Amino acid sequence: MSRQLAVGIDLGGTNIVTALVADDGQILGIVSRRTDACRGADCVVGEMADTVNGLISENSVSQDDVVGLGIGTPGPLRLSKGFIHRSANLPGWENVPIRQWLQEKTGLSVQLENDANAAAYAEHWVGAGKDFGDQVTLTLGTGIGAGAIIGGEILRGHFENAAEFGHTIVELDGRPCSCGQKGCLEQYASPGNIAKYAIEQIRKGSESSLGPVLKANGAFDSQAIAEAARAGDSLADTIWDEACRYIALACVNIQHTVNPEMLVLAGGMSKSGDFLLGRVRQHFVAQTWKIFEDKPKIVLSNLGGNAGVIGAAGLAWKAHRSGAACLNTATVK
Repeated sequence: MSRQLAVGIDLGGTNIVTALVADDGQILGIVSRRTDACRGADCVVGEMADTVNGLISENSVSQDDVVGLGIGTPGPLRLSKGFIHRSANLPGWENVPIRQWLQEKTGLSVQLENDANAAAYAEHWVGAGKDFGDQVTLTLGTGIGAGAIIGGEILRGHFENAAEFGHTIVELDGRPCSCGQKGCLEQYASPGNIAKYAIEQIRKGSESSLGPVLKANGAFDSQAIAEAARAGDSLADTIWDEACRYIALACVNIQHTVNPEMLVLAGGMSKSGDFLLGRVRQHFVAQTWKIFEDKPKIVLSNLGGNAGVIGAAGLAWKAHRSGAACLNTATVK
């Protein structure tokens, strides 16, 4: 008997990752392509379907052995309707019926989920949170996403967009955010924004070893800031430490609102390992209350950049096992 597989898609503003995933979370085939969202949703979704069909064919998998397709996308979403409502990372995409389109173009049952929820599910299913109960995952990528698994279920809320901790306000009337608010966590602690802030400071005249890098390349990323901070660069260390302090502040707020057993730090920024984790833990202890010992364990993801695509496929597996046509009310297993 041939092995059954699920398809996972992680739709991002920059890249689309598609994978064939076994029932234990193992990736058996994977491909990444540029998103180019400005070409329009219908064009991009058509290419996504072609990629899915091609991946199945290239890995000699029968369509009958594919249990379903899960896709994680930036929000906000209208999950019950299968729509991407609107996304800052996908310009011009508004009320896109992505679940229906993919079902029609691939012939597979499709499960739609917020991308950060998909990553959180992966950590709960086969990742750092596998042996733990209630947990929240913060995805520190271009922006800051989050997903919560509470009582064995993905926390979605009445409007289906719960756990958007990246858009909790950490500075009143602070930096403008693409979501329309001011002072969001994402503006102070996401990799893209801390790099942007560092570049602004250097252009204003701040001394830094990153100055020649900026002059030569026109830009640098958060990993360059971490490396410079490790090497003793004062500006880089200040900016990195401030980001870690804001992440810790978010962790304290999550502790008091959701009270999870575990907090998982995922996404590109987590590649800095203990240089991120140690600072966040230190600031968390300094900021949290002292009257009760209910501190969640703060850890790094062990799935790397594949958490989103693994989680998306995992949700297709979950729907298949439960026989659910739509996963919006299904229990996480």
